[in-house]
Amino acid sequence: MKKIMLRVLLVATLLILAAIVTCFYLGYFMQAYFLIFIILAVLFAMGQVANLNNNVWLHRNSYERRMHEEVERYRHERED
Repeated sequence: MKKIMLRVLLVATLLILAAIVTCFYLGYFMQAYFLIFIILAVLFAMGQVANLNNNVWLHRNSYERRMHEEVERYRHERED
């Protein structure tokens, strides 16, 4: 599945780049700039998703660490 998605993404990227070059060559500047905008928007969205995943991971990691410390402190208090 991952290989197929990677190939589809590669082909789509090549097609969009070819379309941008073709649009500039034929003088359709607005369409070329629109395609560039689409590429930038997709890259921006991917960055936001990566940032969100990182924030979720940091929150879960800190929560699990805090819970582990509290459990260890409780066990230590019960032993004394």
